[in-house]
Amino acid sequence: MSLSSFLRTGLCLISCLSVFSFLPAASLAGPSARIVVISDLHYPTKTRKKDLRRQKIANKEAALADINGWADVDLCVFTGDMVQRTGDLLDVQVVRNFVSQLSHPSVFLAGNHEVMYTGLPTLPGTLRKGDAGTRFAHLMEYQWNFGPLYSSRDLSGYHLIFLSPDCMVSRYAVELSPAQLCWLQQDLAAHRHQPTLIFCHAPLTGTLLPGDKQDTPWNYTQPAQPLWQLLVQNPQVVLWVSGHTHNSPKGRNFINALHWIPGTHTWNAFNPTWDGKQAWTRDLLLYPDKVVVRTYDHKKGQWMKKGEETIEVRRS
Repeated sequence: MSLSSFLRTGLCLISCLSVFSFLPAASLAGPSARIVVISDLHYPTKTRKKDLRRQKIANKEAALADINGWADVDLCVFTGDMVQRTGDLLDVQVVRNFVSQLSHPSVFLAGNHEVMYTGLPTLPGTLRKGDAGTRFAHLMEYQWNFGPLYSSRDLSGYHLIFLSPDCMVSRYAVELSPAQLCWLQQDLAAHRHQPTLIFCHAPLTGTLLPGDKQDTPWNYTQPAQPLWQLLVQNPQVVLWVSGHTHNSPKGRNFINALHWIPGTHTWNAFNPTWDGKQAWTRDLLLYPDKVVVRTYDHKKGQWMKKGEETIEVRRS
């Protein structure tokens, strides 16, 4: 690790510990709302091996049944890469039929797999980055089936923002267009006094461990600098909720000090893929003074003690 990376990691650790050390007294009442996050579904699955493919599909169906059994869910958020491989019609219809079985209200975001690839949607097939025409067609298909590319709403005193990649030409997995950035700036300005959660497919720049193979501009939401400036200017944003990187709760990148964004009040909450050998789901409990982020292990049928984070909410 370079000296600059070491110092950056240490500074983030100290800052994050300070955030977590001065939480208000635990709320006596329960949470005012509950949000379930489902990320990188890739339904049915990207896996080609038949036995493993069947197992992964079964895992996803069982996880969806678990969530349907949770009676107190206010909202489910799918943070992109719902489709098996591409945003073509067949892949979109298959996943749409699956998610329609969910019994709770849902919001959907696009990921890179919904937008940027062309090629055979079924296995086997070679994926290639599509041109602007392909991306435009996929974005139209996405909006027809899943709703707007970006939007916002209020829930129990919180403001929720949902973002998706919408650039016709980009060298990054997730890039927001100038029009979307302008909308985001205006939306944040109109809700400066509400604690805000932002949901986007990719994480924020610098939240993966330095030197990790995923620590590249491709894997971070772009454009990085304008987004960082917006977060600095809007301290009401307490969480950026992302998927894309497929981080397992067993890995180093799932929870670490770098998830706090320097100069802001924003914490990046990572979400695991449902297309692994087992499924985990993250869950946001919204209290007046904090957000508790926890992790459910569908294989063991229990909440993980080590998969929990608590983020302070400062209200102006």
